[in-house]
Amino acid sequence: MKRVNKSTEVGLDTIEINITGITTAVEETELKHTRTGENIGTIKKRNGREQGYVISICLPKIIRADNIKPFGVLDSIKLSEVIWQVQTQLSMLFNTDFKNALKNVYVKGCEVNATATLKRPENIDAIMNLLSLMFLQAEEKVYLTAHGVKDTRYKDVPMSKNILRQVQQVESLKTKRSTNERVSWKLYNKSLEQAEKAKSKKAKSTEQAEEGILRLEERINEKGLAFIGLPLRLDKFLISQNINRLVEQYQRDFRELFLNQYWKKGDEDFTDTLVNTIVFDLQDNTPLVTAKIHRNLLYIDITLFKKACLEFYDNRKVALQAVRRVKQSGVIMYHEGAVSELVEIFRAIVY
Repeated sequence: MKRVNKSTEVGLDTIEINITGITTAVEETELKHTRTGENIGTIKKRNGREQGYVISICLPKIIRADNIKPFGVLDSIKLSEVIWQVQTQLSMLFNTDFKNALKNVYVKGCEVNATATLKRPENIDAIMNLLSLMFLQAEEKVYLTAHGVKDTRYKDVPMSKNILRQVQQVESLKTKRSTNERVSWKLYNKSLEQAEKAKSKKAKSTEQAEEGILRLEERINEKGLAFIGLPLRLDKFLISQNINRLVEQYQRDFRELFLNQYWKKGDEDFTDTLVNTIVFDLQDNTPLVTAKIHRNLLYIDITLFKKACLEFYDNRKVALQAVRRVKQSGVIMYHEGAVSELVEIFRAIVY
């Protein structure tokens, strides 16, 4: 049986709602949980002619201390608490009893995601670089957030040498809206966000942020919600059947709009393209030179280089010896097992 990432969970994160028919003026502000005091959302005025407000509510934070774990199907038993919290927030904001006024509160979009904790947390950086490369090679327009990572090849080089010392490390990427005009994707290293929060609370708490958390988020707009056939009025939207339908639609979209469009290449997958590229350059270069040429691919996963060598050399012993020499050279930064970890997450989502 093929392995899956057992920590992967699919569920809702944030919902955006429109409120109309309100004349009370409210400043843009954060919404605090009435019991815990934690930030659970924001409110701001709507753009355009129509009066009203847009409120973003993070569902997991209403029932948990954070939103690492999404609001899943099993959490549906706590929907009454969610609805009560929203009603209370609105009543406090607008000094109005919203218990009977939810007919003016409509969902305009939501975020559904898969969140997975890696068995090898250090592979999160490699996976983010792999996913960004996948979209770029598909000629998709993506919006990247990245930072620099010191290249170990130059760790002993004097600073007087004017050379490039940093390699790109992707933190997150966002896609434009898909051709169906109803969804877009945001993929990011959730661990970084948790680390920042832990750092800000350092004086108050000794809690350590979890590492190696990958989030694959689908942003569904109003058109996407209508496609699923969900009622948009908030009190009719927040029912257990609809949570289940959103999760099931996410799984379908992930297979059809993500894997089948970007990862799968007929009987092959995207990593086969990377392996073929390495094999092509092995024809004219030594293994170490080829590894240097494709240092960004070895940084993602040296298994790609190993597969290329096994394909290029007729003698398996020679191929494995080439890989071993590259590992021992000390001039190439590499991860190992990142691709297999990502595939296990994919399987957990769609099966």
